[in-house]
Amino acid sequence: MSDSDSEEIEYQYSDDSDSDAEETAAPQEDSGDEERKEESKDEKPNPLKTPSGKHTNANPNAPPTGSSRFSLSPDYSSPSSSTEDPRLVPSSSLKGEMLNVLEEIIEMLSIPEEAAGALMRCFKWNKEKLIASYFDDPERCLQKAGVLKRVRMLEDRQDASAPTKTSRPLTPSRTSPRTATRSTPLPPSSPLPQTCLICCDDDLTPSEMYSMPCSHSFCCDCWSGFLGNKIDEGPSCVYAKCPQAGCEEIVSGEEVKAMAPSKISQWDKYELRSFVDLNKNTRWCPGTDCTMVAITKAGVGNVKCSCGTSFCVKCGEEPHTPVVCKDLSLWLEKCQNESETANWILANTKKCPKCATRIEKNQGCNHMVCQQCKHEFCWICVQPWEDHGANTGGYYKCNKFNDKSNSDDQSDAAKAQRELDRYLHYYQRYHAHSQAQKFAKKQLQQTEQRMVQLQDGSAHTSWIDVQFLKTATEQLVECRRVLKYTYTFAYYLDPSDKTGKKERFEHHQEMLEKFTENLSELSEQSLDKMDRTGVVNMTRVVDRFVKNLCKYVEDGMEIED
Repeated sequence: MSDSDSEEIEYQYSDDSDSDAEETAAPQEDSGDEERKEESKDEKPNPLKTPSGKHTNANPNAPPTGSSRFSLSPDYSSPSSSTEDPRLVPSSSLKGEMLNVLEEIIEMLSIPEEAAGALMRCFKWNKEKLIASYFDDPERCLQKAGVLKRVRMLEDRQDASAPTKTSRPLTPSRTSPRTATRSTPLPPSSPLPQTCLICCDDDLTPSEMYSMPCSHSFCCDCWSGFLGNKIDEGPSCVYAKCPQAGCEEIVSGEEVKAMAPSKISQWDKYELRSFVDLNKNTRWCPGTDCTMVAITKAGVGNVKCSCGTSFCVKCGEEPHTPVVCKDLSLWLEKCQNESETANWILANTKKCPKCATRIEKNQGCNHMVCQQCKHEFCWICVQPWEDHGANTGGYYKCNKFNDKSNSDDQSDAAKAQRELDRYLHYYQRYHAHSQAQKFAKKQLQQTEQRMVQLQDGSAHTSWIDVQFLKTATEQLVECRRVLKYTYTFAYYLDPSDKTGKKERFEHHQEMLEKFTENLSELSEQSLDKMDRTGVVNMTRVVDRFVKNLCKYVEDGMEIED
């Protein structure tokens, strides 16, 4: 076989020249073998039979090269050529990414491209689940995806084209599958008029009708209007079914291209969108107006886009180490539901030091009387009101604060109060570091101006010499982000843990806060007093400590022997 011939078929398992060589080497064959070969030719292949894995001929069901609606761009490289995981690709490369996945399914299951696309969407682009379901029950799998009749029709066409078969001519895609049943058949020049079941026009020629593989025929105008309306509805159009009531066959791009060609580009866009939205291994960059897509093999990982946005591939939120995605989702939902309440409670109420009931201060006087237990105390220091006098500096001048709760009370109200206080403790600190992170980001935007001023202040200072200031500010942003999520992580730790993990984690958390504050103070000094060596050294210390803390959590907070 020549090189040009070998390129005509994309899915070639063996070269025809091999079979020619075998015939030359063994020209004589047993007559029994000859009869068995003839019998095997007459056997009708099962369209739903699981592939045996051993192929001696080209895949008969695979479309020839160039038949796909999608084509790879000349500069597209296969995902296997990149070892980076996760990796970022522009949206213009998504067609190639999706086609590579579909080609694997087409070759493995011997199905047309449109059926492969519907199957992958049905299984949310999870190739492993699709293959397992198909091998377990092929017919049920194809029926679930709405492509059973599409696959069967392809097999029927293959059977009809076989030389040993005597079959009816292939039915054109735009002709009705109905057969005339009148006693006196119409002459060939006068085909039987057909009826569209949507518009009820009963004087249509076969060329004015169109049917899907399910053989439900409608006029071309109704098809065009139906497909146009479905596509205008949005991304759900890729799940549109045959207009016939009760039919589960899925509409594909083949029908759109034939009946609504002006909508095919929009259809392709929604098909690509489903490839990203349904796929657990892909994620749109959440950056404003960014069209980059993160692709990962493991389904997890953090990535930084060229637009400057960093995000978690699994959940789409900003990197949230050491919190797992599930806990972060619960925390954000809790904060969304309770943050306004929490802010109001922190600003307007305090706990009674005797019964721990939250009390709202609705007057100007600092002399408070708890309506629950009638305890009198000072609003400022929460100490008993009777202790205020000359010895403490006067009635309205307090110098100490001590807050204790009654942990022995096991009533439902007391438990709810303790849980609220616990949440407020972590939320208040989470919110504080979140605000500090925003401030650090604003500071990062002003850093370049400070770098220019620092460089201009010395004739022998280069731009590289002042990069330490940007590095330190970027590290501060990272520290605030990690510290913010350490409080989310700590909130979901078991309060009754007796192994010491919680205490060790809180110690590391405390140390990170200390180092972060030190770096913040050093980097925010005026340029004439800034200690470059001190900033550089503290930046390295903080960077190493953040990485060690994250690894410590990742390893289960176990102490190495």
